[in-house]
Amino acid sequence: MEPTASFVDAMRAQPENLARARETVLRDLASAGLPRWDAGDSVAVVAMGASLNSSHALVAALAAAGHPASGVVASDLADGLAVVRADHNIVVSESGRSPEPLAAARKLAAGTRIGISNFPDQPIRDEVDAVLGLGGFPDSPVYTSGFTATILAYALLLDHVGVYEGAAEADRIPGRVADVLRDYAEAAATVGRVLATAKTIDVVGRGASLTAAAELSLMVREGLRTPSAAFETFQYLHGPMEVLSDDDALVIFGDGREVSIPSSVLDAGVPVVLVTAADPATIPAAGHANLTVVPLPAGLGVFERAIVETVIAQLAIAAAIEHKPYPLEEFLYHQDDTKLPVR
Repeated sequence: MEPTASFVDAMRAQPENLARARETVLRDLASAGLPRWDAGDSVAVVAMGASLNSSHALVAALAAAGHPASGVVASDLADGLAVVRADHNIVVSESGRSPEPLAAARKLAAGTRIGISNFPDQPIRDEVDAVLGLGGFPDSPVYTSGFTATILAYALLLDHVGVYEGAAEADRIPGRVADVLRDYAEAAATVGRVLATAKTIDVVGRGASLTAAAELSLMVREGLRTPSAAFETFQYLHGPMEVLSDDDALVIFGDGREVSIPSSVLDAGVPVVLVTAADPATIPAAGHANLTVVPLPAGLGVFERAIVETVIAQLAIAAAIEHKPYPLEEFLYHQDDTKLPVR
């Protein structure tokens, strides 16, 4: 079986696991023989679950560099509900054994498929043209290290193929995560109490910050057993927010339109958490009793920020579970077809 760890242990081990992932990805890139990507080349990320959530950071970085990119639900591609004609396809499966990404990879053109996996010797190796390993470290059932390591791998991959200067970010990420784990515990405890008492939790972000928003929503559902959904910022304003009440909570990641969203719901008693690098003076509702602002360091790169926001979310989940009568690691419902056998 794959090595596993508790959520808190895997979360705390991320600086070391990310350093290992950096070394492993660099080694695999050196031997993969990947060509430089041409200007405007298109990219698809094919994945399921948490791995698909990670794709938002990659798509944002590629869009900024002028490359059309999208995240694709692997089961849609495998079953013919989606068609992908990208120049480069990134197939992500942390376990290397998720059947949907493996089946989807068979629908993609040979020579275009790059795999990313914590266990690259599993069946994913047979379905892609090159695979980047993350290091084979133990991870938690609600993914922690594998999720952030995948984002680090994106930074190194894009740097290697010449479309985004991600190597410097990847160098900083292990230390940056160590700083977050040390410095955000108090803020996370506050956010954790908000999450633990809410009946439903909406999570909002856009661009690279949709990575953490989508992943926090999934962790809330998997770990806290609380209904939750993630939304792109402007999409959220077109109706989904209308269900909010003082029994719910709203978590927002971002520095743009995100900073003014709380103003419309705080007086209705909705607890709001805003994770932002915005100047406090630009937050209209700063100081409101129902608003918790979690400030981010300035100057973070695209992948660096996605990871920092995600680790803050992990800390909040770890704090929230302290208010629940069950562990994060105990899933209620088990499916026997989401992983192929370990080989």
